[in-house]
Amino acid sequence: SRGFRNADETRALEEKATSETINAILERDRKQASHAAEVRAQGRYGLCEDCSEPIGAERLAALPSATRCVRCQAEWEQANRL
Repeated sequence: SRGFRNADETRALEEKATSETINAILERDRKQASHAAEVRAQGRYGLCEDCSEPIGAERLAALPSATRCVRCQAEWEQANRL
């Protein structure tokens, strides 16, 4: 049938897209962990890199590599969607 892929091709394309998305997320997480280590080394741990306000203790407990407060992180994610 013209214009249609067979099930195996479709599945392979889906798996490739999923794999690429997972790899992009893992790479972003690696970069964030490295960035967080730089922030800690500069003595700015616990302060939002955007607004300079303290990052909430609950957020840091849940995500020790956080470098932005919840509000600034939400804004950043809206502007930088994958």
